[in-house]
Amino acid sequence: MRYFLGIDAGGTKTSAVLADAGSVLARAQAGSIKVSRIDTDAASNNLAALLADLTRQSGIPADAIASTCIGLSGITVPQIADWTRAEMQKHLRGHVYLCGDEEIALDGAFHGGPGVLVIAGTGSNVVGRMPNGAVFHLGGWGPVISDEGSGYWIGVHAVRATLLAMDREESTQLFEEILRVWKIGSHTDMVELCNRIPGPDFSQLARSVSACAEQGDAIARQVLQEGGAILGSMALFALQKLSCGGQLPASNLQLAFTGSVLAHVAPLREALITIVHAALPHVSILAEPVDAAMGALWRARQSA
Repeated sequence: MRYFLGIDAGGTKTSAVLADAGSVLARAQAGSIKVSRIDTDAASNNLAALLADLTRQSGIPADAIASTCIGLSGITVPQIADWTRAEMQKHLRGHVYLCGDEEIALDGAFHGGPGVLVIAGTGSNVVGRMPNGAVFHLGGWGPVISDEGSGYWIGVHAVRATLLAMDREESTQLFEEILRVWKIGSHTDMVELCNRIPGPDFSQLARSVSACAEQGDAIARQVLQEGGAILGSMALFALQKLSCGGQLPASNLQLAFTGSVLAHVAPLREALITIVHAALPHVSILAEPVDAAMGALWRARQSA
């Protein structure tokens, strides 16, 4: 029996899937193993805990795994790639394959085939893969100038919308929610905090904006719909590029999504889907968020 391991190494957590050729045997999560985010001792401990959990669940020792694929950002940075590969090989005797986090997310959705993936969590961007394997990107230029529809973007635009509503003498639940999350007392505190350098973590507000929208707050819902519409227009452009450049008929186009915002913030996700289906009604949209660890597992199996 041959065993395969897929790992999605994120900035805050690491997810892993252990499987044989046909079935998933165990899943586990641990803290980050990205040495660009945490020190090497902590990363080593998190990796050891992750592998130990998989072994505990499955009874399969790490050194029995034939092939492992680990997806993470920054693999072109020698310090990150070299440390990750060396640390993995302390535990694993089989082949260890490193690739970008976007690649495993694409594979989680399309198993090596063409398609468009919209990513929206703390940041955001759109990634497409042509039939010839070429990958292209839209957006993702960082929180200050881009990352539309991301958690950070939602927070910034919620504050703007709240202050504009105050100027217009309109009411919104967002005002009290922002004060509560940031533990401040007034709109002047809000303005002062937002204009500090460095400023606050606007992504902290995303969950509250979503909750206000679910409770019927029109301004919160408008913020989310605007973010979804922008992401939808970017996804639409990517799909049209794939159709023209890849000569794929619209009925063969596929769209997927991943990231905490698109997974959990329904008004934003629904606005994105509405924009896409209005222009390309035959596009197939995956119903569930992409599991990037499963994409890494697919690559591990393929590489073997």
